[in-house]
Amino acid sequence: MLSWGQVLEWRAAVTPGAVALTDNRGAELTYAGLAAAVERSAAGYAAAGVRPGDVVPIIARNRAEWAVAMFALARAGALPAAVNWRLAAPEVTALLELMRPGALVTDADCGPLAKEALAGTGASAVLLPLGAEPAADPEPGRPAPNRPVPDRPVPDRPAPVSDRPVPERAAPPPRGREPLVLLHTSGTTGRPKLAPLTHEMLVAAVVFMKLEVPEAVVGARHLSALPLFHVAGLANLGYALFTGGHLHILDGFDPGGFVDELVSRRIQLTQLVPTLIRAVTEEVAGRSEPPDLSHLTEIVYGASPIQPDLLARAVCTLGCRFRQNYASTETGPLPISSLAPADHDPARGRLATAGRPSLGWEVRIGDLGEVQVRGSVPLPGYWHNPEATSQVTTADGFHRTGDVGVLDPDGYLTIVDRLTDMIVSGGENVYPSEVEAALAGHPAVADVAVIGIPDPRWGETVHAVVVGRPGLDTGELIVWARGRLAGFKCPTSVTTAAELPRNATGKVLRSVLREPHWAGHDRRVS
Repeated sequence: MLSWGQVLEWRAAVTPGAVALTDNRGAELTYAGLAAAVERSAAGYAAAGVRPGDVVPIIARNRAEWAVAMFALARAGALPAAVNWRLAAPEVTALLELMRPGALVTDADCGPLAKEALAGTGASAVLLPLGAEPAADPEPGRPAPNRPVPDRPVPDRPAPVSDRPVPERAAPPPRGREPLVLLHTSGTTGRPKLAPLTHEMLVAAVVFMKLEVPEAVVGARHLSALPLFHVAGLANLGYALFTGGHLHILDGFDPGGFVDELVSRRIQLTQLVPTLIRAVTEEVAGRSEPPDLSHLTEIVYGASPIQPDLLARAVCTLGCRFRQNYASTETGPLPISSLAPADHDPARGRLATAGRPSLGWEVRIGDLGEVQVRGSVPLPGYWHNPEATSQVTTADGFHRTGDVGVLDPDGYLTIVDRLTDMIVSGGENVYPSEVEAALAGHPAVADVAVIGIPDPRWGETVHAVVVGRPGLDTGELIVWARGRLAGFKCPTSVTTAAELPRNATGKVLRSVLREPHWAGHDRRVS
C-alpha cells in the first residue's frame, strides 16, 4: 500500500515546480520544495534525538510548516500526534500522559501552552521547532534522556532552499497500514482517546474524492481554514496534495477575510463546517456589492449536523456545488456516506440526509438505531487501548459510531443524533437535532442547542438554550414549537445565552450545557 512519503516523492518528480502550499504568514512551497523541506526536517528531528517509534505531538497553529513537520516526523520513523492547541493546559497534559512523548514540536504561538502542559506531566521531553534543520537543538534546559543533543544552535534565518544540501534519508518509508498520525477524540464525554490515521486511510479518502470531483487537478486552487489537528483539516490537506493542487492554509477564520481570500485567490475548492457556512453565507448576503464567486466550484462540509434551512440559503447565496461528507475521528477521512451535489436541490427533499454510503463502506442500523459501519480499509482501533476498542466493535467486526440514524429504502442515511445526546422523556426518545431544526426556523433564533434536564415525573424533559435576535420571547418560542412538534418533543423551558460552547470544528458541546443541570443526578441513555 502507498505511504504518504511515496506520494510526496512522486509529486516532487512529476510536478516539481507546481505550488503545493502557501499560508497567510507568507510561506510558499512547490512540490519539489516541500519534499526537500520534509527530508531536511526529518534529518533535523533525528539529529535532535527523535527515534523511530517515538510519539511526537505537534502543538502549533495552522501553517505550511505544520504539514512539513508532520510528514518529516513520519519520515524519521516517528509517529506525529496532532494536538488541539485550543485546549486548556490540563487537557493537553491529559493527552501527553496518554502519548508519553520524548519530544514535542511547537511554534512560538503555542510554546507557552506546550511548556505548561508538559510541566503538568512531571516528565521531561525535548521541545523542538516546527522548522527543524539537521542542526536543530532541543530547547535549552530540557535535554532528552539518554539521547544525544547536537552542539549547534538553530539558525534564526535559514538559508534559501536551493543553497542547502538535502541530507540522507532518515528512515525507510512506512507501509500503508502503519499509522501516519495520531488524532485524539474531543473528550467531551470523558477521558480522551487516541485514534491512529493510517497512510492507507488517507489515501483511500483522497482517491474517493478524486473520483467524485473532476476539477481536482494539478494547479487547482484550494482554501482551508479548518484546523490541521482535525480529521477534516487533514483530509483537506491530503486531498489537495494527492491531486497536485495548490492549498492555501489560513491560521484562523474570519468571515470577511475568508470571503476576501475566496475572491482574490479565485479559489475553486474548499471545506467548511456548518457554523462557518452560516458565517460565510451571512457575510456574502450582507455585502452591498456581491463578491465575485464565479470561480468557486464546490464546498465540502461535515463534522456536525447542518439545519436544512441554512443549507438551502447557502446553496442559493453562494451559487456553487455543495457536498456533505459524514465521517468521524475513529473512521478517518474516507466519508462513511456522502450527499452528492445533485441531492442539494431543495426540491429533491434530501437536505436533511447525510447521503448514501461511500465506496468501501458497509452501513447498517444496529441496536437503539445506532449507525454501525465496516470498511474495506481496516480500522486500527484506539491507540494502546484494546478495552475501549472492544467497546465500539461488534462481534462481527462493525464499528459502533455512537450516532443514531435511519436508512431509507433508497439507501440514504439520516443521522438523527448522538446516542449519548438522546433524551428519554417518559419512555419516548427525543432527538435534540430534530427539536433544534424546528426552533431554528423561528426568525428570532440565531442559534440553538437542545438538551435533556432532570424531571421528577418524566425522568428527563426537553430544555432549549437559545442565542436570540431582537424580539425573542421565550414563552412565545415554546408555543411556536408546539405547533410544529409532538408534545413530548417540545421544550418545557428555554434559557438564553450570548453564544453556545463549541469545539474546534464548531460542534456544540451539549455535555457542557447539561453539566450544571445534572450535578447530583445520574443520567443514562437506555
